[in-house]
Amino acid sequence: MKIILNTIIMLVLFVGILNAQTFFVNQNIDRSQEPKPGKLFSMELPKIERAKLKNGLNILIVEHRELPVVQLQLVIKTGAEGDPKGKAGLANLTADMLDEGTKKRSALQIADDLDFIGASVSTSANFDGSLGSLLTLKEHLSSAMDIFSDIILNPKFPQSEFDRLKNELLTDLLAQKVRPDIIATNIFNQKLFGSEHPYSQNLDGNEESVSNINIEDVKIFYHTYYSPNNASLIVVGDITKNEAIKMAEKYFGKWKKKDVVLPIVKKPEGESEPRIYIVHKEDAPQSQIRVGNIGIERNNTDFHAVNILNQILGASNGRLFLNLREAKGYTYGAYAYFAMMRYPGPFLAYAGVKTDVTDSSIIEFMKEINRVRDELVPEDEFEMYKTAVIQRLPRVFETPAQIAGQLMAIELFNLPEDYFSTLIEKYKRITREDIRYIANKYLHPEIITIVVVGDKNAIKEKIERLGYGRVIICDEKGKE
Repeated sequence: MKIILNTIIMLVLFVGILNAQTFFVNQNIDRSQEPKPGKLFSMELPKIERAKLKNGLNILIVEHRELPVVQLQLVIKTGAEGDPKGKAGLANLTADMLDEGTKKRSALQIADDLDFIGASVSTSANFDGSLGSLLTLKEHLSSAMDIFSDIILNPKFPQSEFDRLKNELLTDLLAQKVRPDIIATNIFNQKLFGSEHPYSQNLDGNEESVSNINIEDVKIFYHTYYSPNNASLIVVGDITKNEAIKMAEKYFGKWKKKDVVLPIVKKPEGESEPRIYIVHKEDAPQSQIRVGNIGIERNNTDFHAVNILNQILGASNGRLFLNLREAKGYTYGAYAYFAMMRYPGPFLAYAGVKTDVTDSSIIEFMKEINRVRDELVPEDEFEMYKTAVIQRLPRVFETPAQIAGQLMAIELFNLPEDYFSTLIEKYKRITREDIRYIANKYLHPEIITIVVVGDKNAIKEKIERLGYGRVIICDEKGKE
């Protein structure tokens, strides 16, 4: 049965490839010339139906009949932002424990039952929510829902499975301690957000915080936040609205609601002055560089302009890449992104560069940040990046899983009901002047935070001469 479902998944991917090939077929391409912007277009978006159970569970339904499959996503609207102080990683561990045994099924039985009907279940957490996903053939929906609802509603949290998962996580975290790229990102977040903010922590936690977590913490997190009135059920696929509501009522209707006190998270403030933190790695052949500041939240109305700004600056064909890799040859790749979550996340530009060009690379990072703030993006360049963003939009609505992922954003970030239907028009209205305005609003070289993991003996004096900010030496945990 699993072979059947895997075949269906491959067909979905194959259809997407054919669509992409159809777009490019018979086009005369002069590869010596830079590609011109494509024609902007509109797209047909899925109709979203809504319902709500008496216990407060929100239901979003999209009929998608191309294949006889159904994708479900249960979204708990609390994630790692609910981790208690000193126990970062708890939300993630709680989600991982859901399918490790219920009151009537062991972890092995869950795996066997899913395998028998060719269904798949996954559980995870991010900063904004905790997620459970189910993909199944329509003909096995009832059996799959019996397993899925059992996982969500009746987890047993066996001590033996908790010990195993915790030890596996600690092993992974131990391996991360020697990776300069992970050290650089962790310290960047720590310094930018401050130790009290959840975004300062790794989603998986660290050795100390995970060691502090016990099985009772997992149970408390589950019973505190896993509640129908703090959740949404997203249903996409070969199913009608009435079928979806009946299914939700049957399997989640008896889930009892409770008072949920959501965690209070203060808006991050970032640094008050520019600072450069150096983490010493003896004889390191490379320096890992992180440059950035506090960015924006996901439901900000500037989201669309920021997306285009990010494409211009940080994409694989963006200015940082073209400068530091193509023009200068300092690195294999230089990128940037805005992490947009429930609260303002980081703007982060990053690269791993050769040690002897560490200071020169920082100069180029700052040059590109200032250039997009000071100058209008040339018309051809702007249209190329803007068109690239718009032309990618249909690809995130091709499969049930992709559609469910987009609906999850509506629920987690309280996006307006017409969000998707107005998406393309909002992108089309963005101008070059908007990009310069947005760059000045969200890129702040005057309070920039820079982290460099590398050989301080080879890079410290050169970095100090740049004059971009106070240089501070800290260890691999960020201690100054």
